[in-house]
Amino acid sequence: MNDEELITMVREQRGSVPMTTPVEQIISRGRVVRARRRIPGIAGALAGAAAAALAVAALLPGGGHQAGRPLPAQLAAWTVVRHADGTVVVTVRQLRDPAGLQRTLRADGVPATVTFFGRQPRACHSYPADRALMNRVFGGHGPPLVIHPSALPDGAGVQLNPGHYPPGAPIALAAGLVRAGPGCTGS
Repeated sequence: MNDEELITMVREQRGSVPMTTPVEQIISRGRVVRARRRIPGIAGALAGAAAAALAVAALLPGGGHQAGRPLPAQLAAWTVVRHADGTVVVTVRQLRDPAGLQRTLRADGVPATVTFFGRQPRACHSYPADRALMNRVFGGHGPPLVIHPSALPDGAGVQLNPGHYPPGAPIALAAGLVRAGPGCTGS
């Protein structure tokens, strides 16, 4: 069998294979996959630019502090600000670096697990919560998400994952309570 015969045979069989996925959906999926492959390079460039901006800000007079207070932890993807009253405000602009957001929240006294894509860790189990408890722990109707760590009952932690949001709007986080533990919330 030569190449021409093989090509002819494949063309003849192609017609007998049913295709249920629309061509537009296949093309769209290909674009999404290609865009995801470019993300690490773009993220690296953004991280370099952010590091340079932070270095310049630190060298300026008064850099690194604002009105005697440290600047909030801020990345291009999300921002965490701990206020003097103990509340922690989380704003997510891009679903990037969930582990970094989780570390920052834990450093600010919020036992948390954060998942942007995928499932919660197996060690995490739902905490029995009622609407009143949820309203005490999570203030307002974000975004941004306001967390009151002092309202968390003993043995409870926070679970964050993406919520539903309209295109162009800030990213909403679905927030819930889980049982705190080393494998789930780090404590």
